[in-house]
Amino acid sequence: MATVLFCKDRNNHYSREFTLIVLQVIISNFTAFLPQILVVLPEIFKTKNNSYSSETTWINRAFSTLNTFSFFSILHFSLLLTLNRFVALILPKYYSLFESAKLYFLIAVVWLSVLVITSADFYYCTRRFLVWNLSWEANCAKSSGMSKTWWRIYYRYALLIPSVMFVMYIAIFYNIRRKRHFTINNNGKQHIMNTGARHRSNAMKIPHYEWSMLIQASWNCGVLEIGVFIYNFVSPLLTKIFGKEADLPSRIFINCYIIFICSVLPTVHFTYSKQSRTIVKYHLYHWLQLKMGHLEINPSSKVCWNARNNVNVATVA
Repeated sequence: MATVLFCKDRNNHYSREFTLIVLQVIISNFTAFLPQILVVLPEIFKTKNNSYSSETTWINRAFSTLNTFSFFSILHFSLLLTLNRFVALILPKYYSLFESAKLYFLIAVVWLSVLVITSADFYYCTRRFLVWNLSWEANCAKSSGMSKTWWRIYYRYALLIPSVMFVMYIAIFYNIRRKRHFTINNNGKQHIMNTGARHRSNAMKIPHYEWSMLIQASWNCGVLEIGVFIYNFVSPLLTKIFGKEADLPSRIFINCYIIFICSVLPTVHFTYSKQSRTIVKYHLYHWLQLKMGHLEINPSSKVCWNARNNVNVATVA
């Protein structure tokens, strides 16, 4: 996705604001892999050599809490991305909130909010990875009543954000459909007159790439919502139905789903965007040429963009 966002040059249809927010989502997804590398592998090695137990204990707790940081950064920036699309398509006169220095301020506030939530979670809850059943344990049942209150707030807030995103996307799709019907009916009577207002024009024109982005975000919202339920209820439910034999497979499934959450955004994006697949193929082709030793690019070859913005490599005789 980073290749698609930053390697399209003048044919880049994505706004600067949209690109910066998506970049934060990409960074958040990368941070979600760090606990898998910095916690799971050391714990597996510790079972083979117990001399490293003291060194890995603090790593376990610290980077297990990083799960909270990555999860809420994905949630918050997905919500910010949804809000950006909501304002651009439904409330274009307020789009100035996402322009210039205001956007950097919003991004900084989001990162700060994630850091505050992570710090509170580290204080009230003890998280660690248990290698014997591949589970991420969260102990928030301390003597203080605030710990239990924090856990309830944590769980309900994690469910609230995808729900808010889902409602916003329902409003976006309804607004798009209403405007398309209005445009079709208006075209049957008279030609559409060009207006000078840039934001109003952007609100009326809903190109294909906007549809693909909306569908991607809807998929991402659903996966996040389901992920909260899976993380908290799947293992106890399967253990209750099938017994303790189902505990380990359910834990493996939960860890796989965590990785799936990080892969959903690029997977859905490349599924719905033929242009993005073509761009990646083009850059992969030239990367393979460099790896094979063809360092000199054929001067008679050039990249052409047809009317549908698909990449074609043409050779000039």
